[in-house]
Amino acid sequence: MSRAICFLKVGVGLGLVFATGMVRAVECHCADTGVCVLPAGECDSVGRPVATSLGEVVGRKHRVIRQDAWYGGCRTVFDFEGYEAWVVEPPEGVAVADGKPWTWTMQWKTAFVPRTGVPDLLKRGWHHVTIDTFRRRMDEEGLRVSAAFQKYLVEDLGLAPKANLIGLSWGGFFSTRYAAHYPQNVAKIYLDCPLLNLGCRRGDVGIGPWKDGKAENWTDDPRMPINLVKPIADARISILLVYGGADSVLDPRLSSELFIPRFKAAGGEIKVVYRALYGHHPHGFEVGETVVQDFFCGR
Repeated sequence: MSRAICFLKVGVGLGLVFATGMVRAVECHCADTGVCVLPAGECDSVGRPVATSLGEVVGRKHRVIRQDAWYGGCRTVFDFEGYEAWVVEPPEGVAVADGKPWTWTMQWKTAFVPRTGVPDLLKRGWHHVTIDTFRRRMDEEGLRVSAAFQKYLVEDLGLAPKANLIGLSWGGFFSTRYAAHYPQNVAKIYLDCPLLNLGCRRGDVGIGPWKDGKAENWTDDPRMPINLVKPIADARISILLVYGGADSVLDPRLSSELFIPRFKAAGGEIKVVYRALYGHHPHGFEVGETVVQDFFCGR
């Protein structure tokens, strides 16, 4: 695998570095987006290509696309049933945490990563995964592929039996639908400005396969996460839900604010972080805060 040179614009922004400033070249691999989202030296893909035994294991059943460094961890990118998947190992020299716990970003895999606690969890010995099934929007086929992916991670790669899900926006729809259908597969869920009801969106553009069975009233549709609280609560899957009162992308009154009381009424355990002046972005918390890490680690 050859090395690449990427020119980084050094500046500070809300999760993305687009501000003008000094431009300099560093060794990195920006195959995900073509845009480095952190200042030089902290890029999500800075580092030389790496080779680990995990890549060899994955290669026995699936086509490995590449191996590289990702926020200090060793990332293996591969094809899983026609969908791009990742597994990120802890950084070199960091012992794997007992039981091989892992996080799974279910959508927007490169968005606001430092604010979601993932880099810090990698340094604590956790693994991190994702699979890009966005075109399925977690319909029945999306559910099947996601469950097959987890089965592979657990049975072939030895990760912990239960996933810790990260659901940003559409990822909230993915996370809660997956947990409701496969509650035995999920430990905890971190939801951030989640889409929990297609009726909360400003228009119906971009709903993928769901447009074929469009409901008259999404809020009453039994397939919507706001109506799937019972299996999640019954499985004692705890939730951290963060949302902004000024969200102009997803109406919280038809999403989070319907889900929260219903989940509590079903006996579910949920911690809510309400930020009255926040909009849909930025997701996550300021770097240095450990709300997500403490939630996943049981503190």
